[in-house]
Amino acid sequence: MKMADLDALTLTVLLLGRPQCGKSATGNTLLGSHEFESRLSLGPVTQGCQLCCRTFHSFMRRQGRETALRLRVLDTPAYPNSLLSRQEVKQAVRDALRLKLRDGVHVLLLVVRADVPLCEEDCQFLQLAEDLFGSDWKNHGLLLITHRDALQKAGVQEEEHLQQASGTLRTLLDSVESRHHFVDNSMGWLQEERRPILEKLAKLSGQNKHRELPFKFLVSLNPDTAIACGQNQEFVVPEKGTLTTSPY
Repeated sequence: MKMADLDALTLTVLLLGRPQCGKSATGNTLLGSHEFESRLSLGPVTQGCQLCCRTFHSFMRRQGRETALRLRVLDTPAYPNSLLSRQEVKQAVRDALRLKLRDGVHVLLLVVRADVPLCEEDCQFLQLAEDLFGSDWKNHGLLLITHRDALQKAGVQEEEHLQQASGTLRTLLDSVESRHHFVDNSMGWLQEERRPILEKLAKLSGQNKHRELPFKFLVSLNPDTAIACGQNQEFVVPEKGTLTTSPY
């Protein structure tokens, strides 16, 4: 490993979730500042993708050296979304990945609420992750459960909540091999919650040897034909027809 690699660790996180799940607030928690708009609303607040970056100096020690953490967080529109079609959300995320994160992401953070019953529709962003990254995304995914404070007020322990999990929550947990983290949305949570989450995300990235998960794009051979390819996948151009590429 090069000395430069020991001086700083880059961690790229993609946020996915339904409206009002605490997704943008989670991004603010990771960054330690209010960069993403987050407020109570009857509908989705985030309508486009936004990338924010921050460097935390001396975040950890690696092989006896102080190591900084270069954090990049991409917030995305809620999925499903009452103001945007599913295809519009997919295209927005694809464009953001193509333009801002061409190497891919280290972690997919799936955000759900602890204080709201989950239904089958809450699993739809699993298909979004599959469409964007293929089945390998599951090795890079972690379920983040917000509003832990609501469980505490109800006298419910975290493990008890998971044991009583609905079929939908169990599906979400199984998709990421039960990797999860609870966060408290009460006042003052921002600084207190940040480091435990970042340490868990950095550990997950390390389990994947800090390799980015490449996204998929479409290779269009003609207006009626399109095949999905990995970002780094090689393909053969047919003798007839024009090859064009578009983000997927």
